[in-house]
Amino acid sequence: MAIPIANIYYLLCYAWDEFVPRQLTNVAGEQFPDTLHLFSHLLVVGLRTLHRRGLEKGYVVTEQPTSIVRGRILIENTFRVRSRQPQQVFCAFDDLNANVLSNQILKATIRRILGEEHLRPVLRADLRRSCALLPGVSDIELNPRVFHEVRLHQNNRLYSFLIHICRFFYESLQALEQPGRYRFRDVDKDKKRMRRVFEKFVRNFFARRQRQFVVKSERMEWSAMALGISTPNLLPEMVTDVTLRSPDRTIIIECKYTESVYQRRFFADKLRSAHLYQISAYLRNLESRAAPDGVADGILLYPTAGVKLDQSYRLHNHRILIRTIDLNQPWPRIEDEMLALLAPASL
Repeated sequence: MAIPIANIYYLLCYAWDEFVPRQLTNVAGEQFPDTLHLFSHLLVVGLRTLHRRGLEKGYVVTEQPTSIVRGRILIENTFRVRSRQPQQVFCAFDDLNANVLSNQILKATIRRILGEEHLRPVLRADLRRSCALLPGVSDIELNPRVFHEVRLHQNNRLYSFLIHICRFFYESLQALEQPGRYRFRDVDKDKKRMRRVFEKFVRNFFARRQRQFVVKSERMEWSAMALGISTPNLLPEMVTDVTLRSPDRTIIIECKYTESVYQRRFFADKLRSAHLYQISAYLRNLESRAAPDGVADGILLYPTAGVKLDQSYRLHNHRILIRTIDLNQPWPRIEDEMLALLAPASL
């Protein structure tokens, strides 16, 4: 599925639930051949902006010998120091500097990107200059834990956006056998990852762009009773991709990122039975509840590039729509088609 770079950019912004800060609004996705160069450029511009206004700083515990007592004296280390430098004591003290986790992640990410062999020379030089804007920031190894541990001020949207870019690169750059060398795998080439991105995009898009429904992913209980010594714990979990609720309507949306919206059956194209069974199971398990859950509607939503599918059915007293969203079209049109899915006339 060929998706324009600008549209991948918007999909990721919605999936992250982070939108480009005003400092980066002049960067157009269409200028770049792929997301490697687009997000690398955003990282360069963002870091220059941070450097101009001042890098984030925090109190970092520093341990070093000093001629003036600062903070806490480390007795054992002081004995070792004084044997060589009698006028020195070894102290541990809080020092306000830029060697904090957020900046360490930025530096480690840039160093990884520099190991990608297909990076254009001009952008490589820009990244090297950006790395030089982080003097005194320690080198760290990136792992999932550091992205969970980083803490940012709520009013610092630029840092938050750049850390999301860093995580994007952490998930996209694959280490090669040569130390320090990486290969970039673009997000649209990774089907499993794109399924997650598309699902989060749909959920966050509706959470942001409309006010009629409460939007969430929902864990649903089976409308079932265990018989005899049977245990209900063996039943598989049912978790919706997107559940939208208002006082008078409930809509379940299942997002299906797949190569083809059809399955081949007896030399004819048919809708995918597994997808219909899934959305039907969700809707049937809501029937024991009061309206509007009891008469909820369902949507099977497929992202495509150039394929159009618009089918509607009534199954077991539930309306089910099978729709496609063409991701190979201007983004405003994609937004319009997404919002049209919730129009009463559509369901």
